[in-house]
Amino acid sequence: MKNFLAPTQFRFGCRQRKYLAILLFIGLLEGCAVTPDKSMQQAKGATVCDSYLVLSMCLQDFDGDETVDLIFFTDTKEVFMYQEGKQTLAGEVMPLHRCAVPLDPEMQTTTNRVLKREELSFAEEMSITKALIASYVAAKPAIDACNAQFENDADNTQKSEVDFSQFEEDWEPK
Repeated sequence: MKNFLAPTQFRFGCRQRKYLAILLFIGLLEGCAVTPDKSMQQAKGATVCDSYLVLSMCLQDFDGDETVDLIFFTDTKEVFMYQEGKQTLAGEVMPLHRCAVPLDPEMQTTTNRVLKREELSFAEEMSITKALIASYVAAKPAIDACNAQFENDADNTQKSEVDFSQFEEDWEPK
């Protein structure tokens, strides 16, 4: 009479179940995989990220011509500066910040230098940081005005909704 639960056969069955469980686990993990941002996948050129002042941002040479095409915030993935004439490209890659502006020639030159970060000395990096801070300080009033305009528009929209709801009972038949 043959013993159906012989130790060698039992181990073989457990091993098969173990492999099956591992394969199912791997399949489950593949189903939960996240695709990286489209902008990072399609960029032919370099992407350089860093923090300046309190802002964390990335510069991206999207088409590989060693010229910064767009600058975006790392937290919101919104483009806030783009190369002159490339607003459409920037908008296709990522959403544009509501106050996005084209890079002025001085800022374009400064950010292009950041793309070659490996070749820069410490003094050159400090020069770039100083130029970026100066550009930020110069642009801050216009950026604040733009943001304030959108905040005021949002406040006016909310007030009109409140005003409408105050007179809602006038719409009901008496």
